[in-house]
Amino acid sequence: MSAYVVIDLDIENPAGFQKYVDAVTPLIEKAGARNLVVDDECLVLEGDWRPNTLVIHEFDSKEAALAFWDSPDYEPLKALRRRHSTVSVVAAQPR
Repeated sequence: MSAYVVIDLDIENPAGFQKYVDAVTPLIEKAGARNLVVDDECLVLEGDWRPNTLVIHEFDSKEAALAFWDSPDYEPLKALRRRHSTVSVVAAQPR
């Protein structure tokens, strides 16, 4: 069953962050996942959550999302992402 990784992204250094995007995109594809949403103009309908940029990735399962997240190939990219942005990330799977 598909799982979704939802990211509230605040990019602090666009040029540096682009290096992360360029490197992580092939890894996401290699993991069998895909980008569903990248939106920096979200429409808040209710509540206090105001993501700067909302990103949603679809993985085959929560296990696949976790395997990607914990993969040795992704570890150095996490550090690169953290240098150029701040994120909150959750993974969810429909019932």
